Amino acid sequence: MTSPSAVLLTRLTKQYGERAALSDIELTVPLRSRTVVLGHNGAGKSTLLEIIATLRTPTSGTVHIAGLDARTHLREVRRLIGLTPQANALDPLSTPLEALRFHGAVLGLGRRETTRRADELLQLLGLAENGTTRISTLSGGTRRKVDLALTLLAEPRIVILDEPTTGLDPVSRLDFWAELTRLSDAGHTLIISTQDLDEADVLATGIVVLREGRIVAHDSPAALKHRVGERTLTLEFAAPAEAQRLLSSLSTPFIADPTDERRVRLALTTGADAAAGMPALNTALTELAGFAGSPTALSMSEPSLDDVFLALAAR
Repeated sequence: MTSPSAVLLTRLTKQYGERAALSDIELTVPLRSRTVVLGHNGAGKSTLLEIIATLRTPTSGTVHIAGLDARTHLREVRRLIGLTPQANALDPLSTPLEALRFHGAVLGLGRRETTRRADELLQLLGLAENGTTRISTLSGGTRRKVDLALTLLAEPRIVILDEPTTGLDPVSRLDFWAELTRLSDAGHTLIISTQDLDEADVLATGIVVLREGRIVAHDSPAALKHRVGERTLTLEFAAPAEAQRLLSSLSTPFIADPTDERRVRLALTTGADAAAGMPALNTALTELAGFAGSPTALSMSEPSLDDVFLALAAR
């Protein structure tokens, strides 16, 4: 018997009057994965996360969390989920320790369990020195870590983060990404909504692309990049005539670069099919060794998540 997925959505829709925020969503999120949700503003990212977190009820369809139906096992499902919202609601006059103790009381964890978990999380997230510091004096990155600590207090198996690093400086973002990776390595399932394509590239084991309330792609970052583009070898010569001479003398399928007459390009496959491009590359290198001219520059480029976003998420 196979183990249940972390999240299973079946024929999910969400209507607001005549407007469909989500339409016919089919989604499986594997356990211990890091799934990133991409899409333009208004694509339905926050609505999708809120339904998974049981904060909104779908108009139709089913939501299963770790094999449990969210409608009939709501209390059990909510114990499995932790949510870090886009904007925090921390009391600026409280301290991280006070916020954790208050949150533990709201969750009904008990004083001893709350104290144990608060101490663990302050150490785990590097907040021990800030435990008794007023939140209003903490940096944006440190406040975001407090948000994450509150999310993790009840030891959820599934952690949902809505644009977790918005507004953070580059160093704080890198630090927060490291925390999320450690969290994933510890066995948690992460579901992250973001507008930051670098963040998606660093964190994602799988990417869901939403467009106008529908999932238009769900695959690994490498597979999505391969879907929208190819790895390309580019040679640059000192003069256009040298590039033209190479194009006319080699059997390898180089093409002229329409943006620069001094450049020629060779398209190679990417992702899982990378090995398929090796014969063409090997032939090209062999022929270039006997070519009289010499390129002044050589570079290899690959499609990026920017290409994926523009190709798949555009309205």
